[in-house]
Amino acid sequence: MVAPLPRERLRISARSAVMSVAMFGATLALLAVAAASKRVIGWILVAASLAGLLHPLVSLVARRMPRGVATALVMLTMVGSLGAVAWGLVDDVQRQTHRLQQVGPERARELEASARFGGVARDLKLSERTDRFLRGLPERLRGGTTAEALRAAATRGVAFLATGVLTVFFLQHGPRLARSGRDQVRDPVRRARAEALAIAVYRRAFGYAGASLAMALAAGLAAYLAARLAHVPGPAAFGVWVGLWDLVPVAGALIGALPMVVLAGATSGGRAVALVAAFVGFQLVENLLVLRSVERSTVRVGPFVTIAAGLVGIELSGVAGGLLAVLAATIAVTAADELGAPATAA
Repeated sequence: MVAPLPRERLRISARSAVMSVAMFGATLALLAVAAASKRVIGWILVAASLAGLLHPLVSLVARRMPRGVATALVMLTMVGSLGAVAWGLVDDVQRQTHRLQQVGPERARELEASARFGGVARDLKLSERTDRFLRGLPERLRGGTTAEALRAAATRGVAFLATGVLTVFFLQHGPRLARSGRDQVRDPVRRARAEALAIAVYRRAFGYAGASLAMALAAGLAAYLAARLAHVPGPAAFGVWVGLWDLVPVAGALIGALPMVVLAGATSGGRAVALVAAFVGFQLVENLLVLRSVERSTVRVGPFVTIAAGLVGIELSGVAGGLLAVLAATIAVTAADELGAPATAA
């Protein structure tokens, strides 16, 4: 006769019950704090990412001057460059909006007077609707009424100021913070291994990110020059648009240039063909020469990971969230590659 198996009973002590409830409450509180501090956490992440990208440049400049002066010089250069791009973008939008306000109603009245489309245009009250839409266009572009636009500008100003201050802080004290984190590991062997891993991941991941931003900048400048040469309205806006699209792997710059090609084709088919040829050539050179060279010296992330991370980040927190998500994915891929390298070599 087989002896019955002993019954297993789960016993929860009072101490375990209290600890479980306390951990559950602490988790809920941490989630609530994270949700309430989403904006501040975003500022910190953006500032840390900017500091990581600018650190090599600051260290290079700091060889010839104090680090504080080098940090100030690099930050002023970056802010000035971004300000120039923003000024050109706003100026383009204002000039093209003013031009559209002048030309739009005239074209609508011409359609109402035409023999072919006049009846439909008059039934739709095309000139009246066009005039009303264009008169309200500046308000839509600035984000609502004057009060709403000022409120939004104040919010962005606080965000830019906080991010700038945090970036300067990380540039000045980031290496010291990193060393302090390293020293928390007591075992010398593990400490050396963790330090080597962190340095390798930083150099490869941020090197890849910096090269990607440089390629996007080159694509934006190329789009700006192409728009000016092809007499396409809004060259600064198209430069920013194509530069952002260039961060999308494989054919980002080419897709971003499609609206420019359409506008050029409305006035000249030859200009449209020239723009297509120019951007196809640019995309081929970027993918076959520049990107492969960058991946050999840094890390290969792959288009699927980049697009998936970017879409998730954009859904969570707009364009900035998309860029941060792509950077986080790059760091994760690099860390996995570094951790798997010894096992592969063995």
